[in-house]
Amino acid sequence: MLSRKKVAFTRRDLFKQPLTAAEIKALAARTPGGVRDLLSTRTSQYKALGLDRKPVSDDTLVAMMAKEPRLLRRPLTQAGSRLVIGFDGPALESLR
Repeated sequence: MLSRKKVAFTRRDLFKQPLTAAEIKALAARTPGGVRDLLSTRTSQYKALGLDRKPVSDDTLVAMMAKEPRLLRRPLTQAGSRLVIGFDGPALESLR
């Protein structure tokens, strides 16, 4: 979609080059819901780690996301000051 619209982007494989805790915190600071907006609750890792059964602090979630990229909602798309989390067609279409 971005290529078709001629939006310049850099692809990053989060499994080969995971986000650092600092990068995750910086992204979370750009969302209304903070760290929890970045959390993928549909992944098998979410349930395997018991995150559906116990409360976890934001700092713990950040550390877990840095260690296990499957816990991050993907794709994470940055364009200038905009951040789109997940496959949000209309939001991705609006990127320039």
